[in-house]
Amino acid sequence: MDSASMFRRAFHLASPIFLGYYLLPENLGGGITRTAVALLVFGVAMCVEIARIALGINLFGMRAYEGQRVSAYAQGAVGLAIGLFLVQEANLVVPVVLGMAWIDPLAAFVRKRRQSIVIPALAYFGLFLGTETVMDAFPWPTRFALAALATIAATAVEGPRLPQVDDDFLMQVVPLAVLVVGVAFLPTTALA
Repeated sequence: MDSASMFRRAFHLASPIFLGYYLLPENLGGGITRTAVALLVFGVAMCVEIARIALGINLFGMRAYEGQRVSAYAQGAVGLAIGLFLVQEANLVVPVVLGMAWIDPLAAFVRKRRQSIVIPALAYFGLFLGTETVMDAFPWPTRFALAALATIAATAVEGPRLPQVDDDFLMQVVPLAVLVVGVAFLPTTALA
């Protein structure tokens, strides 16, 4: 594995660090909010991406085909921003981001060896269910249902290769959309 591939995988695996957003208080002092800081970071990242495309520069770790489209890094950031700023619910966003960050590389590894997607799907389900259990946000039947819905959605969008849309984006927004709908129909509190 070359150094660019190793960097790309390391960035993928470390990307949940951005979920530290949920650990910060909303008011950071001096009239500065965590949302404002996160939006500033996101805006800077998007400006760098626009400049990169305009100047025809490939950043370290990018694949060759990303030079003429929005990079996986930027698409992943957009997916994260949709989760943080639109969905907002940590109980949905955290397990989905962890799934994208940790299960997508596993799925790519399995796909290269022409093995079944069953192992990454089970890993996603287990990671999602485990995260939901640690967060203790939903009753058990709802946790299982949400884990199943997210796993099906993430697995469905991880494999297909679309020319302009990266799975780092799709593995966040598609499961989040499915989960938002699912939460509307599933019990979110334990029955007394």
